[in-house]
Parts: sequence; C-alpha cells; structure tokens
Amino acid sequence: MVHAAVAEAQPGEVLVVTMPEPRPVALVGELLATQAKHRGVAAMLVDAAVRDVDDLHEVGLPIWASYVRVRGAEKGVPGVIGEPVDVGGATIRQGDVVVLDVDGAVVVEHERVDEVLAAARDRADREREKRAKLEAGELTYDLDGLRKLVES
Repeated sequence: MVHAAVAEAQPGEVLVVTMPEPRPVALVGELLATQAKHRGVAAMLVDAAVRDVDDLHEVGLPIWASYVRVRGAEKGVPGVIGEPVDVGGATIRQGDVVVLDVDGAVVVEHERVDEVLAAARDRADREREKRAKLEAGELTYDLDGLRKLVES
C-alpha cells in the first residue's frame, strides 16, 4: 500500500504511513523514498520502520520514523489510502497539516490551520522580543516571574 500511496501522492503532500498495529517492520527504503521525492512529496511520517538510512539521507526526502529495521513488510496484504490514522496519540485525517522538524511532529486539523498559524506567528513575535531582552542581559528568571515564585 505504500507503493500505491506514492503513486497517488500529489506534489507538496506529507505522506503518513502506518500499520493497523505499528511494528518495527520497514515500510520505506531508498527506492520508495526516491519515487516519493520524484513525485514531489514534501516529507514522510512513518509509524513503522524505515531501512537504508544512509541512502535515505542521500535521497534528501525528510522522513520521520518510529523505528529503523532491515526487515521489510509483506506486499500481499492490501490496505487503505486516505482514511484517518492514529500516530503517537494524534488522529491525522487527509487534509490536515503535518508539521515535521528535528523536534518531532505536530498535527493541525485542517479546520484550525488559520487559527494555529496566527497563534504561532504571535508566539514567534513574543519570542523575538524576549530574545532581544535576553541578549541585553535580562534573565527569564525575572522576565517570567520565576524569581518572585521561587524566593517568596
């Protein structure tokens, strides 16, 4: 089914790949990643294993996985594409936004994208202002009211 998902992938999509019961079985390797990148897939979130890790780095497609294992999956069992899946306690539906970076993954329900984006921009602005104060020598111990909390 990962092969079928790659065949249906649209440019810019994040492919979310899972199993009914996530296990350390490799669902993605270098050849699938090469195909996905060629189709314009933005990234992959694999709630199972990947293999060929050195080669995956060379392909350059961002991939987050629960495991790394050489053992591959059976190809004789069909699955589904486009159905909601649960990954790490979050339900991901087609059309939701999956944001992946070195710290992990976040799922934003497609109905909340504008709200979450506005909140993220506000937070970035507040952090930029706070960073300037920290660079001027102030401490979060004081800025965040922690001194008062600790020393009272």
